[in-house]
Amino acid sequence: MRLYRVARPASPARHLAKTLGWMVVVWTLALLALPAVLRTAERWLGVPTWPLPGGRVAGLALLVAASALGIRCAVAMASGEGTPVPFDAAARLVVTGPYRWVRNPMAVSGCTQALGVALLVGSPSYYLVPAAGALLRQFVIRPSEERFLLQRFGDPYARYRDAVPLWVPARLPWGR
Repeated sequence: MRLYRVARPASPARHLAKTLGWMVVVWTLALLALPAVLRTAERWLGVPTWPLPGGRVAGLALLVAASALGIRCAVAMASGEGTPVPFDAAARLVVTGPYRWVRNPMAVSGCTQALGVALLVGSPSYYLVPAAGALLRQFVIRPSEERFLLQRFGDPYARYRDAVPLWVPARLPWGR
């Protein structure tokens, strides 16, 4: 199986259901299981938590906002006849919804969710997860994904890539 493959034709509802299913799996592993395992190991090693003043409230707010963004991205991606999963990629270039403001709002959502969980849990090792996720996305995943998108969608993607920021949302939306 190739890493990047366009999704088989299905209804937007089916693509949305697949995306939400993947989100449940990834969120459970990354936002529940991983911090629990890390915090358990830290306790075993005698590492104290690193709570920040107001961190729990800020963490919960970030987690809720970033999760809502992730769900909104799933809806937009389903309208492109696919999912954000590389081996089930959208058949059409998605430049609607959050994608009008930032090229990969799913990555922004995921890193922000991880930061929210880090603030909630106060796990010293989990504080590294948002940065590690951003670095992995930036230097490992993004280059191959952009090559695939450029090959698949050509000049329309190149124009979009050149106009819409990668991490920090644009001041004005794409296509306004």
